[in-house]
Amino acid sequence: MNRVILKARAKVNLSLDVIGIREDGYHEMKMINHSIELADVLTFESRDQGIVLTSNEETMPLDERNLVIKAARKLQEQFAIKQGVKIHLEKKIPAQAGLAGGSSDAAATLKGLNTLWQLGLSQAELLAIGVTIGADVPYCLFGGTALVEGIGEKITPLKNLQKMAILVVKPDIDIATPWAFKKLDNSIIKKHPDIDAIMAMLEDCNYDQLKEAVGNVFETIAFADYPEIAAIKKEMLAHGALMSVMSGSGSTVIGYYRDQEMAVKAWQHFKEKFTLCFLSKTEESGGEDDVE
Repeated sequence: MNRVILKARAKVNLSLDVIGIREDGYHEMKMINHSIELADVLTFESRDQGIVLTSNEETMPLDERNLVIKAARKLQEQFAIKQGVKIHLEKKIPAQAGLAGGSSDAAATLKGLNTLWQLGLSQAELLAIGVTIGADVPYCLFGGTALVEGIGEKITPLKNLQKMAILVVKPDIDIATPWAFKKLDNSIIKKHPDIDAIMAMLEDCNYDQLKEAVGNVFETIAFADYPEIAAIKKEMLAHGALMSVMSGSGSTVIGYYRDQEMAVKAWQHFKEKFTLCFLSKTEESGGEDDVE
């Protein structure tokens, strides 16, 4: 095999909680993630030697700062791979938006090179490598709807969300994850989402209660410093969203719509004000899908 093409799907948090700090300084997480149809596309082609990364996104680093390069180098070094690879990344997932675009690309790279280089690694082996690259990488190897715990390495598949339209709005605000965690550590958070209750509601398809239960612990600090993000969430609900939540450490806000026509109307409203505004759908398969 000389070429592999994979989709790397975006991830959003239906709910997210930080439950403590471990002795090693990492934060203990508990969150419910799910995939959406929005995806980057990665093409892997064999070459004699070296790792070359190209992209349609001109502002993207194409060196060791990119998780795609980091994932490829890790496999190459760990398994003494002499063969090289050219990787083209067709970028569609916006950066610094809480959608795990970089992590999903890294997960796709692990899967793609496992196939291209015929390494024969199991999912468990890929997960063990993925967690050393980034906290979201193990989940992105799974995809779908899942409970994610620890520092991202504990994945429990859950009943998938019903098919819904997803409105994604990112204001012109970039929130760095380290800043968000530091701010969270120095804040008193009075309200945490009840992840266990949310899982039960998902299992029972109890969406009327689910809309009141979903939440993101980072919303408290993000809304305080950036009230525009809170206003987007409020506006989504006013424009017919079943529920709305900020994804990751922000600043992207997600709206869930059962009615496609209502979702389109909401998208038309928000796109007048925000450049990064688009419609997607919940995605059951998740992870990285073979394109070719």
